[in-house]
Amino acid sequence: MSSHVSPIREPLVQGHKTYHDITEDLVSPTERAPGAAWITGFALSVSMLGFGLFCIAWTIWHGIGTWNLNRTVGWGWDITNFVWWIGIGHAGTLISAILLLFRQKWRTGVN
Repeated sequence: MSSHVSPIREPLVQGHKTYHDITEDLVSPTERAPGAAWITGFALSVSMLGFGLFCIAWTIWHGIGTWNLNRTVGWGWDITNFVWWIGIGHAGTLISAILLLFRQKWRTGVN
């Protein structure tokens, strides 16, 4: 036998909290000082941004020969990179289509 499931949801906020308490709970992570993990991640992100800007400046200064387009090979870094990302896009579309065909409900969370 199956049991009865009530359509009424349980309260989302437990206890006797006021709007002020809920607001404090929500905004406290943004008002605190960042931790060591956040600072490390931010420093890593800024260094990667700097490296990317350096690579762009290097390419502008030295030309696209840095992508290996100064040899007789027709496939340079830019073409390889383009084909790679087109392949990733096609794979994502194919996976999404397969999930649609098999009527997977959690597919909408992936899109």
